[in-house]
Amino acid sequence: MVYLLLLRPYNKGMLRHPCFLALVLFFSFFFASAEEKKPAYLLLPKDIYFQPAGGLRVRYDKLNDGTGKAFTSEEDDSRVQQRAQFDVKLLKGEYFETFFRFIHFSEWGESVGNTISPQKDAFNRGNGLLVNQAWALWKVDDSLGIQLGRAPLNFGLGFVYGYNDWFNVPYTFDYFDFAWDWESLNLSLIYAKIEELERVSGQTLSPDPEENHIIINIDVKNLSDALETFNFNIVQVNRDLGSNDGGASVLNGLNMQKFSLETALNFRNFFSTLFISYGTGDEKVAPVNQVGGIENVRISHTALDFKLGYRSQELGGLRIWGGIHSDSGDKTPGDNESQTFNPLYYNVYGQSGLMDLLRWGNLSFYRIGLDIDIFTGLKLGSEWLSFSRTEVADGINFGDSGRFLDSRIASGDIILGPGKELGSELDLWADWNFQSGVNVRATVSSFFPNGAFKEATSVSGSSPSSAITQFLAQVGYFF
Repeated sequence: MVYLLLLRPYNKGMLRHPCFLALVLFFSFFFASAEEKKPAYLLLPKDIYFQPAGGLRVRYDKLNDGTGKAFTSEEDDSRVQQRAQFDVKLLKGEYFETFFRFIHFSEWGESVGNTISPQKDAFNRGNGLLVNQAWALWKVDDSLGIQLGRAPLNFGLGFVYGYNDWFNVPYTFDYFDFAWDWESLNLSLIYAKIEELERVSGQTLSPDPEENHIIINIDVKNLSDALETFNFNIVQVNRDLGSNDGGASVLNGLNMQKFSLETALNFRNFFSTLFISYGTGDEKVAPVNQVGGIENVRISHTALDFKLGYRSQELGGLRIWGGIHSDSGDKTPGDNESQTFNPLYYNVYGQSGLMDLLRWGNLSFYRIGLDIDIFTGLKLGSEWLSFSRTEVADGINFGDSGRFLDSRIASGDIILGPGKELGSELDLWADWNFQSGVNVRATVSSFFPNGAFKEATSVSGSSPSSAITQFLAQVGYFF
């Protein structure tokens, strides 16, 4: 499999990185030359176990002033989303495991969204039933396991690959995983198919355009009680020129290597997390996407996320924390160098505020927050975040609550000002965990535009300068 990947037309960029190529060749040689291991045990075919699980989650989300009063006709929105899931796990003896997750989701109430004619049983954004996970695991021996099928990629803190359970349909990928699990180290070699692309006439280097990731993930464990997470991963991204929307737009070819470290420490009274990432590679720009005739773009991006906190058991489990985040942006968009950070498939919710208005990529901010257990099962918390663009010339990556701003900026109806500052966000939340297993969450968030938003111009004559607020309530039960 690895040999075939090296022969793909756009993988020639891997030759520019001899260390990475040597590492891939080492694992290729290992799998090709290793003798077949015969297990020293006898499987018990009659030992079959069936484990059902499932649950239901309902969420109400209300967004007010979604464009900061720049366009009053479309800035209020409320919707209800529900997700029900049913899990089936089958275990045969000690060495075989199969898992299926069925998800039904529905959404209603959004003012702008699904344009499909309403049908009671149609599969669309408002109503869907699918198999979200379907995978099998074979424990070859006490240390080696082979997993294949459709499953989430979720490493360390979820800052490179995360399951994103916040979504109605969480991220899952088709992949093969060879994992060695030792007492103090877990090593995984993964080949994942991220997306099948459409051919575009005259604009593809491959008869079968697609995006694939080769991942080496190292997870250190059991070194000390204080070290909760120490995860290092190397990712090779291969994407051909192609379209993911039937040809309406064309994705650029991508040959990128990404190196990331994620770690979490938990002492008696202190806790901290650290994420460091560096990416390098080449991007082949499709003709329809080229600016100034530039066909090949060199990639170099970085990210740093750090949080440090203190807890006091004497004060109801009071926790206080502060943190900083900075990822790179593009200084001169349109040239042959790209520095905009590519976060891949990280856990988006909570990583730049609970509102999910801004996401990583050309984003810097600092945060301070606290939470406390009022009594058993009830936790109250708050956090303040202050955002800015890393590079003024580069764009902004919006989350779900920023969809109205994103649409208006993309259409040219809003032109951001030259300020680097973006604004601040205040999050307030309450979590109830009942003994019956029901979880209730309520969040009130406000984003206060500043700098680039207050200095913006728009076709309406008003800048997006008023607070954007969100109220969210969620009830869930899973077993």
